[in-house]
Amino acid sequence: MHNPASDHSELLNARNELLARGVVETGSVPEEIERSWRRCVENGMEAGSQVRTEILTRQELLLKQEANHLLLSQAQPEMESLNEQISHTRSVIVLTDQEGIILHSLGNSEFLDDAQRVALMPGCSWQESLRGTNAIGTALVERSAMTVQGAEHFLDRNHILGCSAVPIFNAQNEVMGTLDVSTDVKMPQQHTLALVRMSAQMIENRLFTASHAGEYSLHFHSRPEFIGTLWEGIAIFDQGNNLIAINRSGQFQLGLAPERLQGLNFSHLFEALPAKHFQVESTGSQLVFPMYTSRQARIYARLEQRHPQPGSNRAAAQPLPRHCPASLKMLNTGDPRIAQVISQVERVIDQDITILIEGETGAGKELFARAIHEASKRSQGPWVAVNCAALPEGLIESELFGYEEGAFTGARRKGSSGKLEQADGGTLFLDEIGDMPLALQARLLRVLQERSVTPLGSSKSKPVDFVLLSATNQKLREKVESGEFRRDLYYRLNGLTVSLPSLRQRQDLHALVDTILQTENATDKPIDADVMALFESHPWPGNIRQLHNVLRTALALAGSEPVSLMHLTQDFLDDIDNQPQEKSAPSLTSITAEAIKAAMQTHAGNVSAVARQLGISRNTLYRRMKEMSLV
Repeated sequence: MHNPASDHSELLNARNELLARGVVETGSVPEEIERSWRRCVENGMEAGSQVRTEILTRQELLLKQEANHLLLSQAQPEMESLNEQISHTRSVIVLTDQEGIILHSLGNSEFLDDAQRVALMPGCSWQESLRGTNAIGTALVERSAMTVQGAEHFLDRNHILGCSAVPIFNAQNEVMGTLDVSTDVKMPQQHTLALVRMSAQMIENRLFTASHAGEYSLHFHSRPEFIGTLWEGIAIFDQGNNLIAINRSGQFQLGLAPERLQGLNFSHLFEALPAKHFQVESTGSQLVFPMYTSRQARIYARLEQRHPQPGSNRAAAQPLPRHCPASLKMLNTGDPRIAQVISQVERVIDQDITILIEGETGAGKELFARAIHEASKRSQGPWVAVNCAALPEGLIESELFGYEEGAFTGARRKGSSGKLEQADGGTLFLDEIGDMPLALQARLLRVLQERSVTPLGSSKSKPVDFVLLSATNQKLREKVESGEFRRDLYYRLNGLTVSLPSLRQRQDLHALVDTILQTENATDKPIDADVMALFESHPWPGNIRQLHNVLRTALALAGSEPVSLMHLTQDFLDDIDNQPQEKSAPSLTSITAEAIKAAMQTHAGNVSAVARQLGISRNTLYRRMKEMSLV
């Protein structure tokens, strides 16, 4: 009889052998799990480490969802159908983008603790480099379906999960995202991966038909009963019988590689039969007929008339209207330093001056940059954001500059435009610019000087016209002095340098909370005074992003109740407990409960003002109040 406890122990032993001796006994774990474990070790990940639960803010999530609107719209019906099939289980269904960031989730998460429940909410990332071996992140790296059960997860905290994820591909074999089911590892899961595979295939087919316009489509398979199912091949043709696109199942059935589809028409793929030879078979209400491929393989097919827009060769699914996630006015919530930064920026907008935004991680640099774009004359032009720290060094050059056909192994047919070219007429935002490799810094400088870009593998330059905004959480001047960042590029980037203060330095915490409640459609939600007092005293290492995450999670956990301390996650509370005690702590005995109460009354509950009057920090004051049971 299968013994899960024995499996768990054997997996732990195998992982410990890897950590201790760098070896894994052959056959003790699946090869793809071993490869992932080794990547985790190479990245310096510790099996017992705690991952800070950070999710995108609502505005950042809206940007992600907007960029993946087609994937979301086609996946949601299949996710709901899958949820109906597994509703009796303790499972969460998750859809991610190609980076492993959750776009949508639904299901029963009661088997998880608060932190784990938050980790499966939209906006949270499951990249393997962040969360170790897991079905989503590892499926993206391996480009194949993955099941990761219990102790197969590299991090101890994920051992309660059993996860099955399948990459979702487009017709060009590019990963668009993943579909995942995460469940209690104690639940039976022998059929989960098969269900996820089927749903992912249906999403791929939906994406395919929604992404391509044409005169007609041919649905085919070697067995007539498979027409109209997830296994059918779909080929779309224009009025001249030229092939527009064919889905992955169709490519497989016809033995076609994605790079060999250009220039094909109907006669290259199929042999048309005179109508008198059609032996029509009925499959439900669909009319299915036998025919032959150009290689004389017998198949069955159904013809479907399509109705493209007259004179249009564009995809049938058009982008949704863009939603502005922020404005400079919305970001001006009463902090004097923020007001000064906004005033400076407003004076240079539309004057072709580069802006460098400095600030800690989570301080809102990308949101601030997007607000600058929306306030400019280029607001109707493209907004292209690139995180220089998130792209592997081997890919960042091709992502920025694009490439010509044949520039390197694996390059797409006809090549690909880079982010610099895509930003033409709009705004290019380079986040974490300090992490750009030195060699690429020289190429970027040349683009800024010459206003043209040369793709990899090409000798021809293309003119580009964009406004450049960049951001960093590092001290670029120090990197210049150490030789890690080019001095000439640094001076090119900082036409105007603005610094966003960290949350603990800002004076508009209450206004920020109100703004976040507004964006979460929860303006009438009461927040207990002790929660606001805790917010005042918190160090906020994750800044505004952390504040937004904390509030968003608390609102979800509170339901119809007011937000109270019980709705704050443990890792958030741990940030206070882990703060070092002030050296002046022994003298705190002189600060009585009456003194604190009087100061609180004088300053109408403003913890910061009370701490200043008493000559202690907010953290120390809050600890003293807890000791005296004042909160």
